[in-house]
Amino acid sequence: MDHLSQPGTASAQRFPPRPESVARARRFLRDALAGSDPEVVASAELLVSELVTNAVLHARTETEVSAWPHGDAVRVLVRDGRPGRALVPQGDLPHVGPGQGLAVVERLAARYGVVTEADHKTVWCELRAGGDGTTAAPSPPAPSPSGWENTGSVSRPTRTVTLIDLPGSLCLASQQHRHTLLREMVLAASAGDLLGVSPQDLAAAHDANNVISAGVTAALEEQRTAGQPHSLSLSLPADIAPAVSALCRVLDAAEEAARDERLLTCPALPQNRALRQWLLGQVIGQLGGEAPTAWTVVPRETGASPSELAPWDVSHVWASRVPTVAADDENRIIAANGPAAAMLGWQADELVGQRLTTLIPEHLRARHLAAFSSLLLTGRSRILGRSVPLPALHRDGRQVPVRLFIQTQGTTDGRTVFVAQLSPRTAPSAPPPPPGAAEDRQPV
Repeated sequence: MDHLSQPGTASAQRFPPRPESVARARRFLRDALAGSDPEVVASAELLVSELVTNAVLHARTETEVSAWPHGDAVRVLVRDGRPGRALVPQGDLPHVGPGQGLAVVERLAARYGVVTEADHKTVWCELRAGGDGTTAAPSPPAPSPSGWENTGSVSRPTRTVTLIDLPGSLCLASQQHRHTLLREMVLAASAGDLLGVSPQDLAAAHDANNVISAGVTAALEEQRTAGQPHSLSLSLPADIAPAVSALCRVLDAAEEAARDERLLTCPALPQNRALRQWLLGQVIGQLGGEAPTAWTVVPRETGASPSELAPWDVSHVWASRVPTVAADDENRIIAANGPAAAMLGWQADELVGQRLTTLIPEHLRARHLAAFSSLLLTGRSRILGRSVPLPALHRDGRQVPVRLFIQTQGTTDGRTVFVAQLSPRTAPSAPPPPPGAAEDRQPV
């Protein structure tokens, strides 16, 4: 096949299935393509980094990297020894995170594909320079051999699992977090810290997670509306249940390690954790003969309310008659409606971009920041999904008694938004502090 043919000047090198092989593969590529267009080499270096990372994480066999100039282009091959581990493209998320290696290839390569043979699998890509010296825009994938059609993949008996009322945006957030936790666990294991997880469980967890994520992503892509609840039918390997059980054990251990700050990521927020437990429980249960249970009827812990079924839409805040303020996970206000602004003495557009502490009395700011940090670091909250009486800070320094109800909503790209509704209470407003006191201090 022409796309895999190598001239006599091709360079090749083998690398063990360890994280340090990724950096070594990048150095090898720079040497192999010395003299080629620098922009093309830089793009090829990024792609080989992503592909070797995938091979280390998922194939877990020795990897061979080949690279050579081909006319005005360069070609790169990454070959592993696990043909039964098919590629699982998982969509292109609009924010940074793991699991996007194949999406990067799709964006940068002029042609790409995968060929599976009896004892190995080869992922290949071709990059070309544009007329201005930059990497040319990729052409649409042609029929095989260009594209991710995995010729010769091993077929296995399958069973159907039905996910009823799956919330698309929350599913993306949960999926992204699972991939991040698993990658962190691999890095920890490679450094000698297994965090209470056996190598066999970690390998099985990666495989099960890839299969489930690929199936859900493909099904959501067919429906094209990831922000809405769906009922999906997934075709999964009939023997995957033990691997999914291993995935549950590994993710539980990873969550505990994240809460103890032993990983470079935070534990899941309550609604992400609830979605993960429900999804994996549905896979294990249905493969064991149980009937499907809809996400919308599953009891949840505080903070994992079904509000995430309504994806984040700023127009809902603007249209609401209830005083409403929304903030992101950096503690900044991203939306406020007229009733909330009027209650607190602001114009709505003046609040956008300010710290949420602008609306919190000074004596409560430290407690708020501690609680918000604890939520992000531990995934636990005492007030999400509950009505809590608290004072809000008026622009003139008065304290306005309100009842606060905070829920989370997911964006279509998987991020979390905190939406707070403020109901006025009957208690009289507290007097403003004396001149020169708290109101003259800047918000945190």
